[in-house]
Amino acid sequence: MSGIAVIGLALVPSAVLAGMAGLALAQGAQADIVLPSGAVVRWQETRHDDAGGFGLTYRFRFVMPDLAQRVPATSGPASDFVENEAREPIEIDTETGETLGAEPDDGLIDPATLEDLAEADIPPETEEEAADALVGTPVLPAAPDVLAQDPVHDDIVWLCENWALPRIAAPAPRPSQIIISLADREVPFGAFDPEAVQIFEAFRLPPDRDTCEWEPW
Repeated sequence: MSGIAVIGLALVPSAVLAGMAGLALAQGAQADIVLPSGAVVRWQETRHDDAGGFGLTYRFRFVMPDLAQRVPATSGPASDFVENEAREPIEIDTETGETLGAEPDDGLIDPATLEDLAEADIPPETEEEAADALVGTPVLPAAPDVLAQDPVHDDIVWLCENWALPRIAAPAPRPSQIIISLADREVPFGAFDPEAVQIFEAFRLPPDRDTCEWEPW
């Protein structure tokens, strides 16, 4: 670097240099981020607060346009119940109390039908012996932590460890929690958008090491 350039750089106020560095960082943050799964996200914003009762929290918010295609749908009919199913009228003789016309369906199963089903469901002895052999084999349920993980959990962990941690300001106060959020569109912080798909995951940041320790909600 020439002497003139060094002198010119020295005359630039430090605040201007800091602003130029911040602008370059912001421009880099707006670039697409390719995750291990191949999904692409874009950084939206970073917020700092201590409103959740967990100490200082850094919130890194990202947009993943195809998030809705990567998570299972949670809408749709929950059962085959038909609320307005047509039912035939029931006529009752007010004097005798007898039901006229077709027999009403009381919802009970005919005992003869139960006997037929019991006979049909008796398995062969070989199948019964095989089932008895499995009685002593313990079947462990899935761990609660695994059940709480969303379909893009590994990508979110990667974002916390490889994108968020390097951007924790130092020597500023160290956060105790990091929250990574994904949305399929930009949503203002704190706003409710019924059409948006959003995922949030929290991580504890130990005071003695830089690592993201996942905390199920």
